[in-house]
Amino acid sequence: MVLALAALAGCAADQGAAVPEAALPQVADDLRSAPCTAVTRDMVSAAFSIDAALIEQSSMSSLCVYRWEGEEELLDVTVHVTAVAPDERQARALFEDATSGEGARSSSPEAGPFEDVDDIGDQARFDTANSDLHVLRDRVYFTLNAYFGPAMEPVESSSDAANAIDARTQWWQATLPQRRQTTQTLASVWMGDDTRR
Repeated sequence: MVLALAALAGCAADQGAAVPEAALPQVADDLRSAPCTAVTRDMVSAAFSIDAALIEQSSMSSLCVYRWEGEEELLDVTVHVTAVAPDERQARALFEDATSGEGARSSSPEAGPFEDVDDIGDQARFDTANSDLHVLRDRVYFTLNAYFGPAMEPVESSSDAANAIDARTQWWQATLPQRRQTTQTLASVWMGDDTRR
């Protein structure tokens, strides 16, 4: 999945305007096809103090990726609009099924355990295995993962693909605490967008 996200970073750019978090119910029907409106480039810019014009934005299907690379730093944000349900009850059931941590019911075999997070959306849970934040807001269920920090050390070009994947996996695991913190920072900006409007 990590490699698929990296590949998506090269997809066509989508110049979506900022949509306040409070507007999610009105645009909910469009969120799966326009996932960058769930968490906008302006929100990412505000959370990490990077000029929005410098942040690359790509989207494909229900996935949005934001990326910025400095000399030694990297910003990598992934937003996945998992479900837009017909009503709030069904959205809550989808969220509960995915974040219950009960094997076949959870979103993936590698998922969980999950920890509840207060003051984000109607309900939010961190997947402690990968630092994805699962957020439920009205009829919308999405996941968010953010990293802002030192870039991964380059892998030797003579390394085979398996070694490159192993190195990426090890780096991802080593950065989980920082991912959790930066994901929480972005989620707080997302929530703050609601209170300012």
